[in-house]
Amino acid sequence: MAETGSLRTYLGTAPGVGKTFRMLAEGRDRAAKGEHVVIGWLENHGRAETRRLAESLEVVEPRLETYRGAVFPELDPAAAIASGADVVLVDELAHTSPDRSRQRWEDVADILAAGVDVVTTANIAHLRSVRDYAAQITGVGTVTCVPDEFVRSGEVELVDMPAEALRRRIASGAVYSAEQVGGALGEYFRPANLKALSELASGWMAGTADTLGGELLTRLGLAAPGAPPVVLAADSGSAAGEAVIRGAAEIAIEQDAQLVVAHVRITDGLNPPRPADQLNKHRKLTAELGGSYIQAQGSSLERTLAKTAAEHDATTIVVGHHQARFTSFFLGSVAGRLRRLLPEADVQELPTT
Repeated sequence: MAETGSLRTYLGTAPGVGKTFRMLAEGRDRAAKGEHVVIGWLENHGRAETRRLAESLEVVEPRLETYRGAVFPELDPAAAIASGADVVLVDELAHTSPDRSRQRWEDVADILAAGVDVVTTANIAHLRSVRDYAAQITGVGTVTCVPDEFVRSGEVELVDMPAEALRRRIASGAVYSAEQVGGALGEYFRPANLKALSELASGWMAGTADTLGGELLTRLGLAAPGAPPVVLAADSGSAAGEAVIRGAAEIAIEQDAQLVVAHVRITDGLNPPRPADQLNKHRKLTAELGGSYIQAQGSSLERTLAKTAAEHDATTIVVGHHQARFTSFFLGSVAGRLRRLLPEADVQELPTT
């Protein structure tokens, strides 16, 4: 069995500081020394310098994933391994597939397990332990995150740039298009934000980010991150409910959120109670996935779910999607009715069989 490959992460304090440049430069250097280096994934964002550095390196073709009628290219770990590479370059470690079934760091873990080295990139705002601090500092949240322990399992090199130098680089159009520059400079890339992100990244490298994060927020006059978000899954109590619970658990991991699974018993006399053994099975599954299981009852499924979501401050609600249901045809889907009741919530439908 091959030894596990080595991981190196270029950790940026902010977009545009040069972490992708550093990754490609290392790839070129290692290729010049005789190693077989391939690009598994690259985001060049239209930057000429990035394209130039990548020109001499072999590129692994992406796999194509179809989601909701659209086709998305994704990193293909199997193809990267099959290429026979010694080193695979993987940009943007903090990425999740469109259907949320796979996170890029998991693909990287597969490549490492095959004995292949990986050089990758990430921003401090995408590390799970400090994501909330970064969101408070910049006012911009992140959808995906990377487990700290995965990044720390390899070498980490911090990539930073003085705030004013980065702002000049952005203003020159080297990072964003002309249409984006004004907003980027005025919001995320304010000097105070960049300096705070730099300190937060240095603190993470030193293992003091928890203490430093609170100090930075106090200094900037910001409130500390509140309670973690909550993902509420609606368990139908049928065998199909397992798919919804597992899908909601994946979303909760992605959002670093708490998982709450709710089974609603309808008290209209028309819907018999679900078998207790099925509910117990789902309760056990929820516990295994780190969530909590509750039961509620009411005369309306969507209104009871909406009430339960409000009681638990749920920001995401996950329900199953059933094709060709009579009630859905005339009344609209459960998801649609929930969206009308809770317009600010993120209501997601997962297909069930």
